[in-house]
This record gives sequence, structure tokens and C-alpha cells, in this order.
Amino acid sequence: MEPKVSELRERGQRQVRRAAIIVGAGAAIGVLLIGGFVVYRLTRPVTGRERLRRLAPSGLDLRRARRSARRARKRALPMRLSVGEPQDSEVRSEPMWMRVLVPAARAAGTAAATALARRLIGSLSGEGGGQRPEKPAEGK
Repeated sequence: MEPKVSELRERGQRQVRRAAIIVGAGAAIGVLLIGGFVVYRLTRPVTGRERLRRLAPSGLDLRRARRSARRARKRALPMRLSVGEPQDSEVRSEPMWMRVLVPAARAAGTAAATALARRLIGSLSGEGGGQRPEKPAEGK
């Protein structure tokens, strides 16, 4: 009887190990599937409907708003580009450093030109070279 009990005990332990392995593998597969779904939802482009849901207040009926927008589009006058205007695809986007540096250089150039023009006008009108007059020293 003793060998049968020990054999049954070993079988039970093997089955528990197999069950633990199967449960662990199932959990790992579940975590991978859920993680993959979360990554997909975070990295995919947002649809127009989702964008609209984020912008619209919670009480707004989107179907009615869509119908109203469709009616407004039908009533709107058609627009077209004038000849010679660049289309959106032709306009190149500038790098960020150019968008920051060009206005800064323009502002510095404008300030320098303004100062030079004031000095030139001051010297031509005879105001002593366009410089500010010095304050007389106060005697004590």
C-alpha cells in the first residue's frame, strides 16, 4: 500500500507542476495580448470620431451636430484657390531653429536700424551726434 500512496503523491505533484506551468503560460500570453492591445491603442492614429468626442461636451448629440454641419456646408459658397497661390503640398515646413532664429534676427536688425537712424537724424539736426546729454555733476 505504501508504494501506491507514494506513486499517487508523485503523480499529484507532477499534475500540480503541469497545471502551474499551464497557468503561468496562459497568464503570460494574456499579459502579452493585453499589452499589445494597449500599445496598439496608444500608437495608432486617432480617428475623426474620437477627436470629435474629446472636443465635444458630454451632453452634445453628435448625430444632430453632424446633420447641422452637413446642412451648413451645403449652404456655404464654394471656394477655390486663386491662380498663382501655392497649394498646401507645395509649402515646405521650415525647421524649428529657423522659425525661432529668423524672427530674432529680424528683431535685432530692426533695433539696430532704428538706433542708427535716430543717431543719423540727431547728428544731421545738430543735437550733438544724437547722444543723450550728460547730467551735470551735483556739487556737495
